[in-house]
Amino acid sequence: MAPAYKLIYGDYRGLGETSRFLFKYGGIEFEDARVQFEDWPQWKEKTPFGQFPLLEHNGKQINQSIAIARYLANLVKLAGNDDWENLEIDSIVDTISDIRQKLVPIGREQDQTKRKALIDTLIKESFSYHLPRLVKKIMVIWHLVG
Repeated sequence: MAPAYKLIYGDYRGLGETSRFLFKYGGIEFEDARVQFEDWPQWKEKTPFGQFPLLEHNGKQINQSIAIARYLANLVKLAGNDDWENLEIDSIVDTISDIRQKLVPIGREQDQTKRKALIDTLIKESFSYHLPRLVKKIMVIWHLVG
């Protein structure tokens, strides 16, 4: 019997990896469909918003890595115990997403001098500000929900 879930994403970690971890953590069988880069154009029109990752379940499709991860976290009992705890978790996830967005230009920059400058700026302006606050927030939440 085929797995009830199918996760479709590129053949790399990226935004699909959190969902893969959650499936494995929860012991939920899923089809890990990895699309090669050159095959992406034919997939783009098949997705609701022209993006990966894509989760298929019971004939339905949904995009957006964070929405999929939130759904799976609920499924494997890793969500908060109430709406406020879920809000706290979402706040952390969104902050990490904001930081991740700042990494995108670094990955795309080909000039190594410019790339190093982008990394230095990221460390000085974002990591040094956000990471200590994230750790503090996570430790408080861990104490509350852990």
